[in-house]
Amino acid sequence: MKLESSLPEKPGWIFVTPGFDFVMLLLALVMLTGVVARESLVEVKLPPSEFRGLRIGEENLVVVTVKQGRRRPVYYVGKERIEQGLLEVVIAGAAKDKKADKVVVYCDQKMDLRVEQEIYDLVTGLGLRYFRAVRQVEEGGL
Repeated sequence: MKLESSLPEKPGWIFVTPGFDFVMLLLALVMLTGVVARESLVEVKLPPSEFRGLRIGEENLVVVTVKQGRRRPVYYVGKERIEQGLLEVVIAGAAKDKKADKVVVYCDQKMDLRVEQEIYDLVTGLGLRYFRAVRQVEEGGL
């Protein structure tokens, strides 16, 4: 018994079709793996900016808190309430005791700019570095 082909004598390009499918499958795999390989993590290191906050670590520093009182601002160095006239002496003493060169000033969000400028002049006049932090008080809260 002899096998006979049901195809015509010269089938043409019909034998190339499985090879074409194989090439397309390889091409699709190469394209998909290329996309996956490009989606990698990139580390971005931004340059220092005066508009981005600075993280203050476990350093020696003097903390000054200024709260808006009813008639005038109330000053605290650490947790101790200080009169405005003694502020310069107390900050200088605290910086000397802690061997600190930085002063962090926490101000209320709605603090008068004149008060902040006075503290800035006082701190920089002592040769210390001034850092400002804003305390945000929610409306209706304490």
